Order: sequence, then C-alpha cells, then structure tokens
Amino acid sequence: MHKFIDNIVAFSLKNKFFIFFCTAIAVIAGAVSFKHTPIDAFPDVTNTKVTIITQWPGRSAEEVEKFITIPVEIAMNPVQKKTDIRSTTLFGLSVINVMFEDRVDDFTARQQVYNLLNDADLPDGVTPEVQPLYGPTGEIFRYTLRSDKRSVRELKTIQDWVIERNLRSVSGVADIVSFGGEVKTFEVSVNPHQLINYGITSLELYDAIAKSNINVGGDVITKSSQAYVVRGIGLINDLEELRNIVVKNINGTPILVKNLADVHESCLPRLGQVGRMDEDDVVQGIVVMRKGENPGEVIANLKDKIEDLNQNILPKDVKIVSFYDREDLVNLAVKTVTHNLNEGILLVTFIVLIFMADWRTTVIVAVVIPLALLFAFICLRVMGMSANLLSMGAIDFGIIIDGAVVMVEGVFVALDKKARQVGMPAFNVMSKMGLIRNTAKDKAKAVFFSKLIIITALIPIFSFQKVEGKMFSPLAYTLGFALLGALIFTLTLVPVMSSMLLKKNVREKNNRFVRFINAKCTALFDLFYVHRKLTIGLATVIAGVGLWLFSFLGTEFLPQLNEGSIYIRATLPQSISLDESVTLANKMRRKLLTFSEVRQVLSQTGRPNDGTDATGFYNIEFHVDIYPEKEWESKLTKMELIDKMQEDLSIYPGIDFNFSQPITDNVEEAASGVKGSIAVKVFGKDLYESEKYAVQIEKILGTVQGIEDLGVIRNIGQPELRIELNEGQLARYGVAKEDVQSIIEMAIGGKSASLLYEDERKFNIMVRYSEQFRQNEEEIGKILVPAMDGTMVPIKELADITTITGPLLIFRDNHARFCAVKFSVRGRDMGTAVAEAQKKVNASVHLPAGYSLKWTGDFENQQRATKRLAQVVPISIAIIFIILFILFSNARDAGLVLLNVPFAAVGGIVALLITRFNFSISAGIGFIALFGICIQNGVIMISDIKANLP
Repeated sequence: MHKFIDNIVAFSLKNKFFIFFCTAIAVIAGAVSFKHTPIDAFPDVTNTKVTIITQWPGRSAEEVEKFITIPVEIAMNPVQKKTDIRSTTLFGLSVINVMFEDRVDDFTARQQVYNLLNDADLPDGVTPEVQPLYGPTGEIFRYTLRSDKRSVRELKTIQDWVIERNLRSVSGVADIVSFGGEVKTFEVSVNPHQLINYGITSLELYDAIAKSNINVGGDVITKSSQAYVVRGIGLINDLEELRNIVVKNINGTPILVKNLADVHESCLPRLGQVGRMDEDDVVQGIVVMRKGENPGEVIANLKDKIEDLNQNILPKDVKIVSFYDREDLVNLAVKTVTHNLNEGILLVTFIVLIFMADWRTTVIVAVVIPLALLFAFICLRVMGMSANLLSMGAIDFGIIIDGAVVMVEGVFVALDKKARQVGMPAFNVMSKMGLIRNTAKDKAKAVFFSKLIIITALIPIFSFQKVEGKMFSPLAYTLGFALLGALIFTLTLVPVMSSMLLKKNVREKNNRFVRFINAKCTALFDLFYVHRKLTIGLATVIAGVGLWLFSFLGTEFLPQLNEGSIYIRATLPQSISLDESVTLANKMRRKLLTFSEVRQVLSQTGRPNDGTDATGFYNIEFHVDIYPEKEWESKLTKMELIDKMQEDLSIYPGIDFNFSQPITDNVEEAASGVKGSIAVKVFGKDLYESEKYAVQIEKILGTVQGIEDLGVIRNIGQPELRIELNEGQLARYGVAKEDVQSIIEMAIGGKSASLLYEDERKFNIMVRYSEQFRQNEEEIGKILVPAMDGTMVPIKELADITTITGPLLIFRDNHARFCAVKFSVRGRDMGTAVAEAQKKVNASVHLPAGYSLKWTGDFENQQRATKRLAQVVPISIAIIFIILFILFSNARDAGLVLLNVPFAAVGGIVALLITRFNFSISAGIGFIALFGICIQNGVIMISDIKANLP
C-alpha cells in the first residue's frame, strides 16, 4: 500500500501536464454533472411502495373490506421482498399499500403486483388500479381554477377534460389529482308515481335507456364501384334525445322517458370540497412528480405548459392560478446551501491564509474545495443520485482540505528549511523536485490513511434502513465522494501545483497569531508533561463525567426542515355531513387568514374523486402559506405562531387538530400508516373493543407533558341505514333478491345506464329516484319492486329497515385490523416523552389475549436508527483500529489514536447541552464525522512525532 501511494505521487510529479489535463476534464465533467443532477429540498425517504386503489361506490366499509381489501391482500401474499401490506378501507373505497425492502426497484415491485393482481377474486365490475409511480415527496405544484362567470361544475369539466390531459403530457409528471368541484352527469330523476300510473318498473326504464344509446357497424357494401362503410347511428346526442327514448308501447301509445322522469344536467354525489382564501368552493389540481425526476426541469416544463394553457387553450375567462410551487422551496434550499458553501469556502480559505501567510499555499489548498465538489457531482450523476439540502449542507470543507493542508504545509516547511540552509539566491536556482517528491511521499501516507479512516467512519450511515437510510445515505455518499475527490487531488494535483508555484522565495513568515498559538500550546504541554499522572487522572474523570452527561440529553428522530408553510389537519366527528364540515372549514380558514404572518390559506374537506386520499367528510386539511419569518412584525417564532393558531382554533369543540408541514405530513403518513407523526396502534379483530382501548390510551397520553395533537383515529362512527332482506318474505311474494338489490342500488344511490358524448368528452347518464322519494326510511320503504307475477311490492314488506352505527374506517396492517391513537411531541424531546407515555400505558392498559400494541412513526424510526448505530459504530471503530494497525504496525500507537474518540464525544455532548439541542439521528451523524476527524488528527500528530524522534 505504501509503495502504491508513493508511485501515485511520483507519477503525478513526472507527468504534470497530464495531471492538469485530467483536472480540466474533471472540471468540465463536474460542471455538466452539476447542471443535470436533480436538486431537491427534501429526499424521498420512503421505501419502494405500490398503492392499489379500488372503488366500489355505495358499499359500506365492512363490505369493501370483505369483498375487495381482503382478497387483494391475499393475492399480494406471494409478492417477494415485501415488508408490509397496509390497507385503509372506508365507504366505497379500498386503498392497499404494499411496502418493499430497501433497494427493491420500482419496476420489479410494480411488475410483481401487476402479475398477481389478476388472482384477486373480486366482484363483477370492480377493477383495481395501481397508483402512478410517485412518492410522498412527489407533490410539486398546486393550483386552483378561477373564472368570473363559470360554475364549479363547468370548471371541473374543464379540469378533467382539458387541463389534466395537457399537464399529464409534461415529461416527469406522474399524475394530476383533481380535488373539489362537481363531476358533471346527466340524471334521469324518476317519479315512482308515474311508474305506477303507466305500470312500468324502474328496471324497465333503466334497460330502455341502456339499450337506446348505441352505434353499430354493418360492414361494407359496394355501390357504383365504391366501397361504403355501413353504420347504424343510435347514440344519444343531447338531453332532448334522452327525454324522447321510448320505454314501452301501451296500446299503440309510446311511453317516453320524459313521461316518467325529469331529465336534467346534474352531478355525482360530492366526496369533497376545496376553499381558497375568501372563495368557499373552487376546483383544485395537485401535480405530482414521477420518482427520480429532476424537480427543477419538471417544474420549468410544467410552468411552460400552464402558460400555454392560460394564453392559448383555455377559455378567456378561465385561468390557472398557482397556490403552491415546490420551486420556491427548492430555490430556498439551493440559496441556503450556496450561501453556506460560499461562506465555508471563504472562511476556510481565510483561516488557511492566516496560518500559512502565503498566497501560493492558500491557492493550492483552496482549489481542492471546488474540485472535490465537482468530483462528488460526477459520482452522483454516475450513480443516478440526486442532491438535496441535507446532503449538500452537511459537507465540511475542513475535512475536505485538511489533507491538502498537511501536504502543502509539509512541502512548504521542508522548502523553507532548505532555503535557510543554502540561502535564498542558491535556493531559487537549485532543483527542488527531489525534496518535494520525498516530502510529498512522506505526507501522502498519513493523508491517505486519514481520508480512508474518515470514509470508514461513514459506514454506520450507509447501514441505516428505511426512512433514516433514504434520508442520510445521500449525505454519506456525497461526503464520501467529496472526500475521495479531495484525496485524489491531494495526491496528484497538490504536489504538482506545489512544484510549480513554490519554486522561489519560499520563506515561512513570522506570524504573530501562529507564534502565540504555538507558545500557549507548548506551555500547556510542558505543564501537563510535568504532571503526567495528574493529567491522565483528570482526563479520565473528564471523559467519565462527560459521557455520563449524555444521559441528560433528550432524544428525537430528526430536526424539522422549515418548509415555509404550516399544514393543519382537523379531525371532526365521523358522522358529520359534507355540508356541515364545509361550513366549519370555511370558518376556520377565515380565522387563519386573520394572522398577519399568513399569506394565503387553502382548505380541503373530504377526499378527491379518484380515491388517492383515503379519508371522509370528517377530515379537513389546511395548507397555510406563511411569509418568511424575518418579515413578521410580531417577532414570533414559528412554534409560537402554531401555539396561537391552536389556541384560536380551540373554540371549536370536539375537533382534534394536528400541526405539521406539507411534505412532512405526507412523509409521516407514509411512515406510520396513519395521519400523524407518532401513533399507537391497537391490534385486534373486534373494532369496537380496539377503539375502547384506544380511548383509554388517549386519556393516559393526555397526562404526559409535551404530547400535543392528541386524538383517536376512530373506526366506528358511520351511521348506516340498513335494508336487511327477509328471505321468507321474498319467497312469499315471489320476488327475486337480485331485482330488489338492483332497485335499491339504482333508486337510492343512482346507477349509470349509459354515456352521453359531447365531442370527445363523455358523461354518465344516471338513473335515480327524485330526492323527495328517497330522503328518509319511510320513503325508501315505499319503493316498489316487481314480483315474478307482475305485481309490485314495497321494499318495507320485503326487508327490515333499521339504522345502526357501523365502521367508518377499517385499518389493517399485515392482515390484522387495528385502531390508532395519533399524537405529536412539542416543547419536549420525543424520547423521554414517549418513554414516559409507554411506562404509563403499560402500567394501566391490560389487553386481553389476541390484542397487542405497537408504537410507530417517528419514534419507531428513531429507535431503529439508534439501535443500528449501537450495532455498527463499534464495528466501524474496530475496522478503523485495523487500518491504524496497518499504518503504524503496532497496537500501541493505534490504541493511542483511538483514545481521542471519548474526548471528542465529551466535547460534542457538552456542546449539545449548552445549545439545548436534543440528541437526534442528525446529531449522531455529526458525532460519526467528529470521530473520523479526531482520529485523523491523531494519525497526523503521531506520524509527525515519530518522524521527528531521534
């Protein structure tokens, strides 16, 4: 190894122009890589996931679970390298997430799911869909539509048939999620009295419409030597044609649809509503980016397309108005990183200039910084990785250039010594290549092994799993690549530049600052050397006390990235109607707008029509866009603003509030499986029993200081009007069960009989009873069903009509039902808060057989990452010891270097206590880097001491 390092230095000094040529190639390649490397504010921290969405309108949560969720989960069992199967089931919707192990690529995961999805035994007409390829950090743009004269129904139609199609064509866009507005349909509102008058059943009306809307082909006929395509045109073109469809002919008199029903334009039952600022009902579009794409490029192309839509395609009165733009956050992150990089480069360069007091040595050292960064971008580009605020902001320029400092300082001192020996005139004309080569070779060994040790110290970061692995592995790779680049340039370019710039007039200047430092350090060394035993004893005590102080540090998973927004989730009683929920949402949105720190607010009630967000009317989400904190006249902190908002919103009783940030909220939900940063899951088959224990746990958690945003995500709470068919009565009246179910589905919920086309747009033709004939149990009981003998029987004679409260949501994790208690921790460290909560819950809650508890979310991530650090850090230190043993060829010197580690840890612990920071995984990574640096310092120190011993 030593010979290999010597040969690198010798080759570089012998082939100077080749080294400069390679450096120029690296600069060009690095600049190109930097331009094309995706840069985002936040890494995608979730494992590969495939989401299966299945809609079955009008069905209860238990029915959807039984006939869709469970069969699909069973079909997914053979999927290889999966870690979890999570599902959320509610009225008319099933959402199943298949989670995979680290390093499973998306294509492999999705291919497995597609292949096995066909094995699921599902009801007729139900088709599951796989969500497009994007993650919880994929949201890049939100907008609403604005028009002075169009209704939300018209705007929703434009959104679905014009805007969505155009935006989906933008390269890198995975999906457009439409939220709010009314989905246009054409409704045949049946009057049952008219059906009775004409002796027509609702099924006959339905069949007539379904069969009267079709085109046929008659092949080809030949006429006058020309081939004519034969077409039978029967499609319905407008409402008038729909009204004039013949349902039945009675004694030569046609009975038309308009004789039996009111035909008009309508909309599907609304599942959600969006409000923005003072507008209570708007149409929103959410643009999500495909995984792995460059957000800068995608957003730029997206904005070009939106500009084209606004200027050339949309009606003049319709405009797309931006609400959220990820580019703002990306620009802020890039600005922050660039500011830190510039400050770091200038600061390091200034310090090098102070200590070396020579512009030539400063230039040689400083040039390594940009070259190392460009090399890192080349490696990131080759590996297909992105850069983000965490990975770029964590680069320590001191670590990058310390090898170059050692190399240049060693060469400079050797040349200065030679100049003093022979005199400056003789020195300026003599050949110095041999001296530079020998000195560079001598320093190169310590530099090489020092860098190797720091890279080895990063092993614990590479070993992280799941969320922490996705978050910090880019940091480790970026820093590792930068260190590797710095090592390469230190062993090649630095000796070459030293040989060219340090040819003449090399003299170590009389630096007062350095002389002062040397004098004080020498005096301290003399003092400690005289009192060696006392020094060793005192150092041991300091190390012991310092490590003991670690027990006083609080713990948390990660410090929060400030996204410049607040995301508020309000959970209302489960049985609330959409109208009442929207009323509350409007009031809360206007209250949030009263804060001077708030720029704009958007509210979402319920869920979008495509089923991508499994929630109900009880769920309201507020995206609160705030001004930069430096512009706040109130001088509040963000946490204080949140506290004030929570206080003002507390006037609404019975509502649980959760405060987060847009990206953070999505990541937390993806990590825990529920809408909350930390959750306690109560597993058990009986939902009523599980919810009872969840309520008990909620009361206990309410007594723990620091726990906020506390609430039970309830499973039970959906009022049901149950029509339970009586088999005996069906047999008595001679009524087919299928006929009863079909009429219930059509008359109450509405059923699509066909489609009406308007150019390339198509809309459902819904057949449904008029509202006054289905608005309560009494009216529903009067709905008539045809018997086999032609008589009409009211439903109340065939079924028991009752109201019950059933499941609203059914959560499942690996085939087991659970109820969850969600909460956050503010004003206290997460570790001690959750530890206290666990102690109290374990002491008071005693679950019966078949029930269990699991703590998930950020706490689970923190525990897993801490455990991994405890396992891998000792292994990393052992590997470093082996490297040190190879370098020094004895265990004494290797052990002496490792003694730096506990003292470095003590300094870090004291710094965290003084600054009142908790020990997070980020801090743990800082300690890992610190250990590498302190070991490097020990290597350089002992190498120099041994080199100067007689």
